[in-house]
Amino acid sequence: MRVSLHWLRELVDVDLDGPGLVKRFNLMSAEIESHEKMSTATKLTIGHVLTCIPHPDSDHLHVTTVDIGAQTLQIVCGAPNVAAGQKVVVALEGAVLPGDFKIKNSQIRGVASNGMICSLDELGIDHKYHQEDGIHVLPDYAVPGADPLKLLCFDDEIIELDLTPNRGDLLSMMGVAHDVAAMLDGKTTFSSPQVDEAAEANPVRVASQSEDCKSYYARVIQGVKIAESPIWMKARLIAAGIRPINNVVDITNYVMIETGQPLHAFDADLVKTDRIVVRAAGADAGFTTLDGKERALLPEDLVITDGIRPIALAGVMGGRDTEVGPDTKNILLESAVFDGIRIRKTSKRLDLRSEASIRFERGLDPARTKLACDRAAELFAKLAGGRALRGVSVYESQNLAPLSVKLPIAKIASVTGRAYEAAELADVWNRLDFAYDFADGVFTVHVPTRRPDIKTYQDLIEEAVRISGYQLIPTTLHAAAFNGYLTDVQKSRRLIRATLVGLGLDEVVTYSLVPPGIATAFDLGDRPAVRLLHPMTEERSVLRHSLVPSILDVLEYNLKRKAENVRLFEIGNGYSLSGETELVSGVLSGNCQESAWQGKADPFDFFAAKGILEALFAALSVKNVRYVKPAQTVAMLHPGVVAELFVGARRIGILGKLHPNVAAARDLPDVFVFELTFAALLAAASPDLIMREIARFPAVRRDIAVVVDRAVEAQDIVASLIKAGKPTLVDAAVFDLYEGEGVASGKKSIALALTFQDFAKTLETAEIDALVARLLKALGRETGAALRS
Repeated sequence: MRVSLHWLRELVDVDLDGPGLVKRFNLMSAEIESHEKMSTATKLTIGHVLTCIPHPDSDHLHVTTVDIGAQTLQIVCGAPNVAAGQKVVVALEGAVLPGDFKIKNSQIRGVASNGMICSLDELGIDHKYHQEDGIHVLPDYAVPGADPLKLLCFDDEIIELDLTPNRGDLLSMMGVAHDVAAMLDGKTTFSSPQVDEAAEANPVRVASQSEDCKSYYARVIQGVKIAESPIWMKARLIAAGIRPINNVVDITNYVMIETGQPLHAFDADLVKTDRIVVRAAGADAGFTTLDGKERALLPEDLVITDGIRPIALAGVMGGRDTEVGPDTKNILLESAVFDGIRIRKTSKRLDLRSEASIRFERGLDPARTKLACDRAAELFAKLAGGRALRGVSVYESQNLAPLSVKLPIAKIASVTGRAYEAAELADVWNRLDFAYDFADGVFTVHVPTRRPDIKTYQDLIEEAVRISGYQLIPTTLHAAAFNGYLTDVQKSRRLIRATLVGLGLDEVVTYSLVPPGIATAFDLGDRPAVRLLHPMTEERSVLRHSLVPSILDVLEYNLKRKAENVRLFEIGNGYSLSGETELVSGVLSGNCQESAWQGKADPFDFFAAKGILEALFAALSVKNVRYVKPAQTVAMLHPGVVAELFVGARRIGILGKLHPNVAAARDLPDVFVFELTFAALLAAASPDLIMREIARFPAVRRDIAVVVDRAVEAQDIVASLIKAGKPTLVDAAVFDLYEGEGVASGKKSIALALTFQDFAKTLETAEIDALVARLLKALGRETGAALRS
């Protein structure tokens, strides 16, 4: 919100300069985005162009003589619109224009020039606020030698407020005036609009068929004359960031900035009936807005109709068919309150956010709907020669009564740590212009409708503290020192990072928003993706389920730039309709181990990737991880080189090789990926340390090879051996897998290294033979394995 200091001083007593007011705002109200003069130009005066002749040595320059009151100057001017008889803005020698442009007397192609005739751009007025391409011509009543900035009302200061979403009341000069009055303990000086109505009655009737229309007020203004707005109004609109257009449009914008209530003016002669009906668009498929664009409507979009066709998109933009133009004589004026959520959805979808739609979204004061309508009617009479027909047509469904909120004095003391006296709080309510009752230590504050952000006692406490001053809250040190600490989850997250970095992986941070095609590419099964209603771009339109596709993008980017042996991981969230899931994901490419002096390297394979995960599991004390073939395929992974990871019945993640087709499409080498569920990892961890005695007697290794059905998994054989061999069998490890000659079809040979150790004695050969026989018998019973001969 851009606030004109001149305008503000008309609405409230302000005895502070701009910097002083900025300081108060920062301490007591909204943060200040910027504070600047409307024009920083110096040494300007009004001049009267007496003569204007062509430059003798130029086809586009003119030599002028300009009366500036105290003297007459010769000035060379290049503007195409300069002419004798004009009143103009003159920058004198020594003037400094915006951009640190200094004016000096000079010779221009042999002709002396003593100053410069200025355009609005050269005064620092952005070109978007005017359509002038040459110098600015002042009105005939301008007096040579006077201050042009004062005449143009550009001798103003602008304070731009950075508003939080809850302070929609500050999106109006009246709202800012109320807040400044409270901050400075002053009084607002608002005046009620005076409307001189004609005897003829307003024929328009208003109805609503939608709950999204809360209020609708309509006036008819006849006999308006389209013209330029007066200087003071144009300057205030420019100060507010709005381009002046003509007196009718400018009046509606001016009243919106003044009161916070958006208005819209229809050409009444182009409205086909005397009925205004607000309804959902329904079957109306399209609508041409004021900017000439055809807009596709949804059935739920809110439209203003004349009972036959839509004439405006409620709260967003008017229609081309009823646009006010140069020949407009009669106006139908709309002042309404629409549902902010509905307006926001429509304006965002159509990319039509405006000053009006922003105010509807933030919430309006229903008590100002008629006030704004009457204020505009008053200005139409003064500035456009219009006369308002008798009466205002009204549809009203809002409760205009103030909201009553209770605040016990004891509550504010418990929240802020300071005991406030009843008189102090009463002073705050008076400064805010809030009515109140006080009984039995409880204030009942009647919050006016202009402050929809105040709903609870917490909101009242905030108002009391900011208006009385945050500096009154005592600074209190803690009675004891408290040491900070990390939660178990934070410790685990840091441990995962440290472990993976120690294993040679680099951490990345990728976007949560991805293109639709890859959001679900790493899913097991079919799950719908979460799509944004209004994405900035299609490439960032869907919330990812998995981190892997995004990390693959980073891998591809680095490999294309000749990076080698890229190993990446990320800890981040995946998203679904059921919520967020924290994931630990990674990709591995290139060599897992290199030997420069031997001249050979070991590329990553499934088991090297598995080794990285096992090192991570060891750091987290996650034991007994099983690798199981997935029941469902993952489109991005090789169907024969993939495993789901389980601890007991709990699934903790997946490990596999990128599908060759996916790798080829991205021009990637062999890539192995993993994705672990963070919460499942923590739940599977068993960090309690168990102390074991180191055996004093030697271990004995015995190698065996067994033949089993191809469908039997090696881990099932290892589990059966460990179970049957306890406590003497301390380890069983697979070191070979064979299928082919000597092994029956449908069978495979698995070679295992068995390690036996007894903590009480040295094992004899006969004992080991008996143990192996027992293990083979158990293995045959549970898995159908037989010793390979």
